[in-house]
Amino acid sequence: SKMMTCIKQDILSNYDPIREDQDMKSSLKQTIVASGCIHVGALTSGVCTALEVLDLTMGCISTSILMSLGIAIVPYQNKQTVSKMESAWEERSQALVESMDVVHRKEMTRIQRRIMDGVAPYTRYVKTEKERVEGLMRLCDDCQLVVHSTLYALCQDRRIGMNY
Repeated sequence: SKMMTCIKQDILSNYDPIREDQDMKSSLKQTIVASGCIHVGALTSGVCTALEVLDLTMGCISTSILMSLGIAIVPYQNKQTVSKMESAWEERSQALVESMDVVHRKEMTRIQRRIMDGVAPYTRYVKTEKERVEGLMRLCDDCQLVVHSTLYALCQDRRIGMNY
């Protein structure tokens, strides 16, 4: 909750839809003006060629180049604007993913710690009982060794006593 809301606000704090809308409109206006100016140049070149102010070959070439440039500038500029917007949203998306990853890791650590704290008494009990059982096993081994030693000694005494 609250943490996710803060993260979203932080990431989107530099997002101003009005400013982005104005930037896009401004870019579109500049593209239209530039395209219009280039078309005016193409028309001027065409008129100069028709009035024979320019050589026919040079006039046709310059008119064709200017018309092509005027037509091509709009899609090119639109592609640049779209690319810029996609890049901005990709950065925001990446920042959001990274922030969510940090939150996820913190929550997983917190949950793991709670689980470990919850099972700690049982872990201590098992460890204590294991140590107690190991101590009893050593005691049994010692007792078994004493019993075997005693039985061996008794058997040795009987053999010695039997030989007399």
